[in-house]
Amino acid sequence: MATTRFTLLVQERHWDSYDKFCIHFSEAAKRAAERENNPRLARADVSRSTFDRWMGRKGTIKGTPRHDAYLVLRHMFNMSPERLFEQVEPVPRPSIDFTTGATAPPALAPEFDDPLAVVAQTHRLTGSNADAPVLMMVTQSIASIVSRYETLGPHQLAGEARVLREMLHGVLGGQQPPRVRAELFRLASQAAGLLGYMAVNAGARFEVVNAYCTEAESLAREIGEVSMQMWASGTRSLGLYYQKRYAEADDAASAGLALDPDNPQAIRLLVNGRSRALARLGDRGGAEAAIGRALDLSDQQQSLPDGLTSCISFDPYSMPRTLANAITTRLSLGDTAEVVAHAAEIEDLVEHSPSDWSRALVGLDVASALLKQDSPEVEHAMALGSKALRAGIGRPIKSVWERAKELYVGAERWHDEPVVGDYADELRSWRAQPQVRPLAEVQHAQITP
Repeated sequence: MATTRFTLLVQERHWDSYDKFCIHFSEAAKRAAERENNPRLARADVSRSTFDRWMGRKGTIKGTPRHDAYLVLRHMFNMSPERLFEQVEPVPRPSIDFTTGATAPPALAPEFDDPLAVVAQTHRLTGSNADAPVLMMVTQSIASIVSRYETLGPHQLAGEARVLREMLHGVLGGQQPPRVRAELFRLASQAAGLLGYMAVNAGARFEVVNAYCTEAESLAREIGEVSMQMWASGTRSLGLYYQKRYAEADDAASAGLALDPDNPQAIRLLVNGRSRALARLGDRGGAEAAIGRALDLSDQQQSLPDGLTSCISFDPYSMPRTLANAITTRLSLGDTAEVVAHAAEIEDLVEHSPSDWSRALVGLDVASALLKQDSPEVEHAMALGSKALRAGIGRPIKSVWERAKELYVGAERWHDEPVVGDYADELRSWRAQPQVRPLAEVQHAQITP
């Protein structure tokens, strides 16, 4: 297809977006004003419609640009605009008859493509609508969401994650070289994963959780990102767990583990996925084996994150995060002494963690354990429960609601105790928050003083 030298040169220099071209045109205008001794040229500019016409996007340009634009273009490309806007036709290749091996009669001399046409074709093949600053911006935005998640929660950050996901989908609709496209797939997988995890915490329908997790897995699979596939499987398992679909939660975690049993992401699948689901199913042996394997795998890692890692982080579980999940499993198994012991191991980290959710969840697990032990400590348990509710009141999530409700159910046999009535009042007020209502089940425990 015929085009002009102007179009080919602009594409070769990567000026083919209107904004980039205007920057270089403005610089050329200043040079032209100085060399032509004409200050007016420094103010010359190009409208978007004119640029599109010059690029051949709005029909064929007739004639050449005039007046100020003529002079600026001459200095910009060191070429007369008449030559600049000449059409360039690619030279056809000699025809070859593949059935007989015969070729058309050779020309007197070899004929080659116009150099500018070769440059333009190469540019089209290697061009990208996602440069390094765009990739860096998205990477930093995802990291920022992870770092702020336990402070702001899904209600404030889901919108931000949705914008990122939609933007990445739009960019992926364009053209990129393979290395850039692979990075975009990785980032889009993470954006979908964030939304899947947020949907779990916000108490969304499992179909929503599963859709985001499937997208995250599919994109990660396309680029061989096994750890992200495993992370998405763990989030699907978490969603099923809070739907009380424990056998399916175990299946989802097991499917993720099968991808790479020694991957650091397997720690999360074992202690957050399998062990908790198996404990709910009454499989003590399986639950204990999963915890043991998670601890062994943690010991085998050369480096794990320090402190209590964010629940939504794509990093492997830190040891304190693993112990926090083991506490929940031990509670379901009725191992109250182990619950209290594990909680004591991470007490300092939990208390000084910026995560209100971690404090609330560990506090509620310990409170339930105090009620289940041989000598129940009702007053202490209710005090811990009330403290946990106050810690999680600002950004309520599904897991806090579930455990707070379970603590109340466990305390019902002491309903005549004033401390139990006080906890019931706090739980009732907590549930009345607009953000908590979607988290509560339709059939919930009757909460009475």
